[in-house]
Amino acid sequence: MKKHGFRFWLLAIVGLLGMVLSLSQPPKQVAAADNTLKSVFSIDAGRKFFSAAQLKMIIDRAHTDGYTDVQVLLGNDALRLLLDDMSVTINGKTYGSDVVKQAIQAGNKAYHDDPNGNALTQTDMDAVLKYAAARDINIIPVINSPGHMDAILTAMAQLGIKNPAFNGSKRTVDLNNDTAIAFTKALLQKYVMYFKGHATTFNFGSDEYANDVDTGGWAKLQQSGTYKKFVAYVNDLAAMAKNAGLKPMVFNDGIYYDNNTSFGTFDKDLIVSYWTAGWGGYDVAKPEFLTDKGLKIMNTNDGWYWVLGRVDGDLYSYKTALASLASKKFTDVPGASSAVPIIGSVQAVWADDPSAQLDMPALLKLMDQFSTAYAPYLVRPADYSKVDAAIAAVPRQLNQYTEASVAKLDAALNAVVRGKKATDQALVDGYAQTITVAIKALQLRPADYTKVDAAIAAAKKLDRSHYQDLSGVDAALAAVNRNLNITQQAQADTMAAKITAAIAALVLKPGPQPDPRQQQVPTKTIVNPDRYLPKTAEASGWGLMLAGLATILGVISIVFFWRQHRMAV
Repeated sequence: MKKHGFRFWLLAIVGLLGMVLSLSQPPKQVAAADNTLKSVFSIDAGRKFFSAAQLKMIIDRAHTDGYTDVQVLLGNDALRLLLDDMSVTINGKTYGSDVVKQAIQAGNKAYHDDPNGNALTQTDMDAVLKYAAARDINIIPVINSPGHMDAILTAMAQLGIKNPAFNGSKRTVDLNNDTAIAFTKALLQKYVMYFKGHATTFNFGSDEYANDVDTGGWAKLQQSGTYKKFVAYVNDLAAMAKNAGLKPMVFNDGIYYDNNTSFGTFDKDLIVSYWTAGWGGYDVAKPEFLTDKGLKIMNTNDGWYWVLGRVDGDLYSYKTALASLASKKFTDVPGASSAVPIIGSVQAVWADDPSAQLDMPALLKLMDQFSTAYAPYLVRPADYSKVDAAIAAVPRQLNQYTEASVAKLDAALNAVVRGKKATDQALVDGYAQTITVAIKALQLRPADYTKVDAAIAAAKKLDRSHYQDLSGVDAALAAVNRNLNITQQAQADTMAAKITAAIAALVLKPGPQPDPRQQQVPTKTIVNPDRYLPKTAEASGWGLMLAGLATILGVISIVFFWRQHRMAV
């Protein structure tokens, strides 16, 4: 018993020492170069219209700078994407596609009549998605609800849906209006299904509920008990995304507001885009609280925010966005008191004032500087210039080369994998080297000796005893070079022509002997010609004449005696 007691106390002391030591250690940090984390650039193309060409410029720079994703807010106050089929059916009633489009366009115009455009078409977005995929950039679409729905609320009112907005808000749908909620969900379903197969994540926004009116905000939503409907609404959207194979994402401020869990549990598959730790009277749940609930965090630190048109100042200006690149780590989550596991970080440019001028060079420069500041996380693409140069050196007429050597070149070309990162630069350079080696190893096909062989065969058939001098033929035969390739075909054909010409120039020896070079034309022997033609010898000619004369005299005699006989009667 004493021994067992001693061991017990010894293990207890060791355990306590371990706890003390672990508490004295600083919190575990995210790996400094964990390039498995997503690096996202977000653009507010909802409030302000961005053309397909402008979005492609951003995607190009994102690719060059090593971003993994571009988040495009298409529905944020305005709704800047109209699908081909915008028809909506709810409660047995169908709102036609054209009618819905016109209503949304009117809503966009009411929010901000953007001179650059009202909304992208599905064809526009098809092109953007294809462009992004070719550059290995994921697109994260955002259609915000139940807040930031200005244009959709205007559209619903125009379509005859009564009182869709929450208690005087211009941008938030009333969660207690079942018809308005049904319309919103049906509309969102169309966008989810469109992006199915084109994206991996769908952001439903879900931030700032009715922050434009005093009666709104999360606190008052909880006070009224309506927050429970918000939890159910977000979970319905999460299920909608998951059913389409997409990961659901929302902004953080409405999720478990004020750490309150009494209204229900949010779907644990939600990705929370954590952008703000709140402010006075806006008591959002801290990131540690959300991770404890099993939710994933996308670090959307608003320290990196830039609102178009704001150059200086202390709130979301270009100046503060640049300064944050130096003061914040890639993994710094707003409001976090310890290291928080994240799935990536987001740099965002907003258009709170949609009439503000777009400074595209400044925007692209900000992306460049974000990429430089967090280079360990934003791994830029590998340099394929050597590969491209090697490919450009491939001969155009590969049909001149042997199948075996061309097959090796094809294998080298097919081995090239695009989209590699700078960390794989040695592998990419290896592609170029392999192609170059395969080009040098290409073997030209031999020339076609068919004509040469035919001429040689004709020469071999000659009876050398019939000719005076065959030295010309012999010289032409001796000059045949069997090592020519396909590019020297003309030389091979010339050799054949010289042999043929030498044969034609041969001179027969004197005497009656026939020229064996000339083909004898066979004559047809007619057997028993008397069967077909009369004899035409001289004797037979006189016989025919005498026979004819005798016949005439006989006829005259008969006529004469016949007449004498009649006269006598």
